[in-house]
Amino acid sequence: MTLRHLEIFYAVMVCGSLTRAAQMLYISQPAASKALKHAELRIGFKLFDRSRGKLLPTKEAYILFEKAQIIYRDLSDLKELAENLLNHPEGRLSIGCLPSLGLSLIPKVTSLFMRHHTAINVEISTHHTADLLNLLSRYDLDFAISFTPLEEAGIASIPLMTIPLVYLDAIRQPTPVKIESIDLSRWIHPGVDSLGQRIKEHRSFHSSRLNVQTYYMAAAFVKQNMGCTISDIFSATETLPETMIHPISPKIELDICLLHRSDMPLSKAAQDYQLILQEYLNHIVPILNQTLYGNDKNSIV
Repeated sequence: MTLRHLEIFYAVMVCGSLTRAAQMLYISQPAASKALKHAELRIGFKLFDRSRGKLLPTKEAYILFEKAQIIYRDLSDLKELAENLLNHPEGRLSIGCLPSLGLSLIPKVTSLFMRHHTAINVEISTHHTADLLNLLSRYDLDFAISFTPLEEAGIASIPLMTIPLVYLDAIRQPTPVKIESIDLSRWIHPGVDSLGQRIKEHRSFHSSRLNVQTYYMAAAFVKQNMGCTISDIFSATETLPETMIHPISPKIELDICLLHRSDMPLSKAAQDYQLILQEYLNHIVPILNQTLYGNDKNSIV
């Protein structure tokens, strides 16, 4: 059975009609019928019983269809990969990141990258972790920037830098703020992504009057004196003055990671971006810690 035969067989099985299958494949019904009969001759047995103008799948057809679904899915992935390779040559980077990083870290790094790579077009989109993984699996992204190394089939995770989480509150607090002393009635839940899971390792906040989907938005509500939350240091320093940012006890940290498909090495442009991102993190994280915590013995380093 050729790929064309497989395509027609699959279409007939899915559509349940030769006419609809021909429309799906943008060919004439006689052409589809001829190809289907040719497929049956090639494999040596009938795929469909013909009764009153209808095609009824045989038992063998149902058995083949299970395998055909897998092959057809792989073919669709191959076509999508070919289209993405056509539309995303070496002179283009498609980057995904978490919403909070898209409002703080990534714009700064991307501006540095584009100053040194004037011939490369960059496309950036923000998504939660599950969506980033889905887009990577579909070849829609060259790489993604997220928190916490992931053990996901087909995805390689490169840790870049460990950063501190900080407590945010418009009301002044003695520092470091002990996580068990945080007022539950004022808690703003920052979502169930990697940061939320990391917080849960130290304390479960079972209920909250205000729940948001991004760390950046949680910090913005703190600025409006709507409550308190825990956030990554980048979202915090982009949104709030130093007086609203406090270290936590016990210290909680997250890794910033670069994610990409494990079956595809990073392009030269992507490697250059990774290098600039790494250099920026190596430079800025110690400065942020020094600015926020000085030489205090409770400083997070």
